Amino acid sequence: MSLIRRRPVTDLFRYRARSAPGLRLDAALPADLRAAALALPRGFNPRSVEQGRNWRSELGDDGAIVRAALELFHNAFFYTLSPPLLGRDAMDDFLFGTKRGFCEHYAAAFVVLMRAAGIPARVVTGYQGGYFNTVGNYLLVRQSDAHAWAEVWLAGRGWVRVDPTAAVSPQRVELGAQAAMAGERGWYRGGWLLALRNRVDLINRGWNNLVVQFDAQRQSSLLSPFGIERIEPATLLWLLVATAGALIAAATLWAMRAARARAAPLDAAYDALCAKLARVAAARAANEGPYDYAARLRVAPTSSADRAGEAQRLIADYVSLRYARAFPSAQDIARFVRDVRRLRLANRR
Repeated sequence: MSLIRRRPVTDLFRYRARSAPGLRLDAALPADLRAAALALPRGFNPRSVEQGRNWRSELGDDGAIVRAALELFHNAFFYTLSPPLLGRDAMDDFLFGTKRGFCEHYAAAFVVLMRAAGIPARVVTGYQGGYFNTVGNYLLVRQSDAHAWAEVWLAGRGWVRVDPTAAVSPQRVELGAQAAMAGERGWYRGGWLLALRNRVDLINRGWNNLVVQFDAQRQSSLLSPFGIERIEPATLLWLLVATAGALIAAATLWAMRAARARAAPLDAAYDALCAKLARVAAARAANEGPYDYAARLRVAPTSSADRAGEAQRLIADYVSLRYARAFPSAQDIARFVRDVRRLRLANRR
């Protein structure tokens, strides 16, 4: 999919797109476009021009010429983010000298070779790839995804996309770029880091949509999906305040219910622990907190010092799970329930 924007992208730009992979672009190439797509500056890069012309005379077929150029890049060229400087005949220096560069070098050199061989070609710059946010269901494309590739015009097919950079052998991607790509892939694969990144990106998107880009036109048409074409700013403000209040109340109720649901088995296990302790030491008073109850148990007679120490540890675990954490894990709660069940205390005589 290609999307053309006439002005440079200097700030957040959002759009919806639909791809048409079967579309033929310029199935018949007009004469003026053909001339522009074959033009080369006179007196520059003589070796590159000669190479393209040799391919035309030796291979003849346009497809074979394209494959020859890609094979050339695959066999002997390096991808690097720190290429050597090039001289006046930059493409000659790149193709027959340094053989090191990044996407713009490969796209430009490929187009020069194609035009010299009589194949209409052009450089295309834009973005490739991106990061798909599974939470928000959108593709996030950053400036670091900028890329350059090429298009060649082939009879019967129209403009065909060719990415010469992709032809470089992976073994000849120099360490700087390789390490950067590996680090990015490692970030994407990190389980909780990936989930965190999804949510942070979604928050940023919401901030831009609801605040940064919420201009007067979008404000007045906010309720158009509900049949209200325009709304006064004061009415909109009160509506937003009421909506925000309702959302906050709903979120608070949900959090309280979730906390109670998570704590229910934990509290039941603590009650069972107190029932066991009541049989061997002292019963817990209705208004007695865990710390006070533990302090009273330390001076109460029990059947075993070891068992008394285990009871103290369990009470401390309950306090940690119930009060020191907002949402204790299900594994920790299950472990506490299991430890309480395993505790055996002899009855007092």
